[in-house]
Amino acid sequence: MLRMKKILRSLVCIICLITISSQLQAQKYGHVNLGNLLTEMPEVEDGSKKLESYQAQLVAALKLKVDDWEKRYKALESKVTELPPNEVREKEEKLVAEQRILLQEEQMITVEVNKKRTAIMGPIINKVQIAVEALGAENGYTMIFDTSIPNVVLYVNESEDLIPLVKAKLGID
Repeated sequence: MLRMKKILRSLVCIICLITISSQLQAQKYGHVNLGNLLTEMPEVEDGSKKLESYQAQLVAALKLKVDDWEKRYKALESKVTELPPNEVREKEEKLVAEQRILLQEEQMITVEVNKKRTAIMGPIINKVQIAVEALGAENGYTMIFDTSIPNVVLYVNESEDLIPLVKAKLGID
């Protein structure tokens, strides 16, 4: 009787291991290099051209301001000996203040270009994400990874959230 229970337990354990093993083997994993994929999309090339044009416009406008500032700075340098010291100091302070503003504008160009990049590339990346998720669901993939960035999961099949069980185990309400 005792021997029969041991054999029965062993059989149950073996069946469980075989079931778990077959489920693990049935999981499908895939990968996509999003960086390479995006370079092949015509929308990305068009978006890059728009972004370059936008950036060039902003930089050209700033360059005009910087050129004007440089002319006024050189003009002041050439007149330093002719002007009274308090007037030179006053004009220098004004030019320094304008220089700070120009530096802030330069930083704002970076911010604006990044906003534009997000506006252009966001919908394209979203389109790719939707396609990857659909592919994962349609073809039974458990996970799809982005190989262009280490450790990025693009799609995960629905699974049970174990947080409530872990909380209970830890005695957290």
